[in-house]
Amino acid sequence: MATALEMKEKVYFDEVYTVLEGIKMKLYVLREELAKTYGVESKMFREHDRHLIEMAEYIDWKRNVLEKGTGFDWKAAKGGKTEIESDVSVRSPENIAGPDFSGGYLGG
Repeated sequence: MATALEMKEKVYFDEVYTVLEGIKMKLYVLREELAKTYGVESKMFREHDRHLIEMAEYIDWKRNVLEKGTGFDWKAAKGGKTEIESDVSVRSPENIAGPDFSGGYLGG
């Protein structure tokens, strides 16, 4: 029988997982809407496409870090139906001409 602390932990991690997955999906939907509105060859789409994908991948990476960095059993909590990968891969950077606004923290 699960303790109250374990139940609260399960609810918390389940909520975090659900919210992060929702944010990731919203970014991909936003990208699709941007492509439909402006076209995949437009300047607007090209300038925002990479950043939307990077944000979605970053959220997915953070979710994976959370899953692997806690003692919580994600597979058991999700009924064995998680998208947890045992390996992590990183894409090589793209060579895109133009300004790069994802340079990280630039504040002082």
